Amino acid sequence: MIMMLWVLGTALFSVAAGRWGADVGSTFLAAKGVTTANFRSEVIPTSFGGVMALLYLFVVLVVVGIPKFFFPLFPDALFFAVLFATGAVTFLGWLDDTLGDTHPKGFRGHIRSLIRDRRLTTGGLKALGGGVVAALCAVVFARGIGEWVMFSLYIALTTNWLNLLDLRPGRCLKFYLAAGTLLLILSLNRAETLLFVPLWGLAVALLKQDLAARVMLGDSGSNLLGIHLALWSLNILSPQVILVLLALLLVGHYYAERHSITERIERSRLLGYLDRLGRQ
Repeated sequence: MIMMLWVLGTALFSVAAGRWGADVGSTFLAAKGVTTANFRSEVIPTSFGGVMALLYLFVVLVVVGIPKFFFPLFPDALFFAVLFATGAVTFLGWLDDTLGDTHPKGFRGHIRSLIRDRRLTTGGLKALGGGVVAALCAVVFARGIGEWVMFSLYIALTTNWLNLLDLRPGRCLKFYLAAGTLLLILSLNRAETLLFVPLWGLAVALLKQDLAARVMLGDSGSNLLGIHLALWSLNILSPQVILVLLALLLVGHYYAERHSITERIERSRLLGYLDRLGRQ
């Protein structure tokens, strides 16, 4: 019961911090010229993932970092893996947001540019760096070489999947919050949830701004949400369930390399309705 109250209290604290940070962060990004044109050609602040990462670290320091000095909550390896992943993928995404190449497009395009033209794009750097981060984080969860390969691929593809969804206001956050809420329900009484619920609360606070197209997550934000979703699910789901999810991710990425996810969503009455829900 105490752990459940701790988790719920952390969620509320995170939402409050996120509401404050949404306004302050978007104003800061706009003032510094960290902006881009969205799908409506409106210039808005972007790369909000950097702000989310800083807010996340602040919340984790308060609700987990200080108490962890006095009594154990979860393995140190998991704690440092989540912190490392948070900083690493946010930084790689921020590089792509601010210094990104407009061409080539897609995973195949960036890899082809690296191999054929010997030119490293920011997207290629993000893909390679994200793979390294995924492989390092998978060590914490894997019990053998087979699981390590599977979990590495799962973390990398989940991170990128959220990036693929971030093409319309609110779409990426809706997916993350739907999956994250299910994971939260399944892990309310687990101490490890304290590492993941702060970002969930920040996402709840940011949803209104994102739906109104007043701020853009950018690759830094979608990467951050994606890797947290991957690590959170690895922490509570069985390898068999992860294998099924990995298969779905492979199919989704195969489709995305050849077709438009946005067009697929808009052709579906249900998916189109859910996609537009709440968007201004």
